[in-house]
Amino acid sequence: MLSRVADALYWMGRYLERAENITRLLLVTEDFSSETQGLAEQGAQSAWKDLLAIFPSAQVAPPASAFAPMSQAYLVGFFLDVANKYSIIYSLRRARENARSVREALTVEMFLALNETFRALEAHARRGLSDPPSLRDALGTTHKGLFTISGAIEQTFTRDEGFFFLKLGESLERTYRTALVLRAKLPGLAASEPRADVALYYTQWRTLLRALGSLENYRRSYGARLEPELVVPFLLLDPHTPRSLRYGMEAMKGYLGRIGGGDETTTVLRLIGRLHAELCYRDEPLGAGAADAVFLDRVVDTMAQTHEALGAQYFAT
Repeated sequence: MLSRVADALYWMGRYLERAENITRLLLVTEDFSSETQGLAEQGAQSAWKDLLAIFPSAQVAPPASAFAPMSQAYLVGFFLDVANKYSIIYSLRRARENARSVREALTVEMFLALNETFRALEAHARRGLSDPPSLRDALGTTHKGLFTISGAIEQTFTRDEGFFFLKLGESLERTYRTALVLRAKLPGLAASEPRADVALYYTQWRTLLRALGSLENYRRSYGARLEPELVVPFLLLDPHTPRSLRYGMEAMKGYLGRIGGGDETTTVLRLIGRLHAELCYRDEPLGAGAADAVFLDRVVDTMAQTHEALGAQYFAT
């Protein structure tokens, strides 16, 4: 496969996954903000500000009016602001540009789903949505469109190198962003006390699981028990839920093996293999404390190194 095609497919996977992550986080944060309005304003504001830690260098313009809700600036900035490189419209536009450059490597179903979702998003931008209810409705529609694209990829792509590069980009973006979400959220959750406000305490942990698309999977394993000593290991180490760090590492390792023929001597596979082995065989107890913050920082650094190593190995021209 040409390095140009592999690079475009890899980045298309990253941009599609990033758009889905942003959409889900906006919807979940808006739910949490609405649920705690008037009860825990500081917690709601912190939840919105966490987006700036999860998506570094993102820019959000201040509200147009002093009376506008804080959520409005974040919803508009991360949804329809073409100048924000972490907005949904920016990510989908870049995914579509990559798709158009390698149209011959895609299926008709996938390309049409991507094009229709992007056109619908452009229509929302032209209407100049500004109030939270209309923004939320548009976000929900976009989220369904992104799942349609994902379904078209899974159901119509040949399992060849192109598919594996696309899924590799998706898995790396998902693992990287999961680590950033945990890094941003866990310190505040660790500092909170259930005795102060039990309902709010468990709402925050439930919101974390929803933010990572893992609430229903967690409930299948542990029922209604929302205990930190269960939630944190689940999000890091569970081998079955698609957004745990261990699952993401294993997926990347598998795709790299299919692309490179299982050559364990490559820099990329060594980076992923070491971290995957640590997640599989870690003995230390896991919680929301400082030790796990150090570990999550290392995951973030390893994902950045993996991206650079991939560029040097497969995409350099």
